Amino acid sequence: MRNVFLVIPQIVDANGNHGIPSGYPKSFDSKNYGGDIDKTQRRAEGEMSSLWSDYCKRDDRQLQSVCILTSDGERIDGKSYGTFAENLPEEETEVTGDGEN
Repeated sequence: MRNVFLVIPQIVDANGNHGIPSGYPKSFDSKNYGGDIDKTQRRAEGEMSSLWSDYCKRDDRQLQSVCILTSDGERIDGKSYGTFAENLPEEETEVTGDGEN
């Protein structure tokens, strides 16, 4: 039996821009670990843990997450920190009937 694990991080920066860091997602294929699915999963978990450690040292992002998916899309682990900042609507200017403010 063969399995592939994907490590997928996502970031929403301080300005609300969403992105996935370069070099990701990373895949861990059991065929590269002698068919040992448990070892392959541990390698993926190690990558996720290392990335999460780096994320925990950052305070300049709205949202950070990282998860591990199997090749068939099943989420087997994940962590997330933060929330989207509330976007407050800009104050509207009242317009009078003659077109002046």
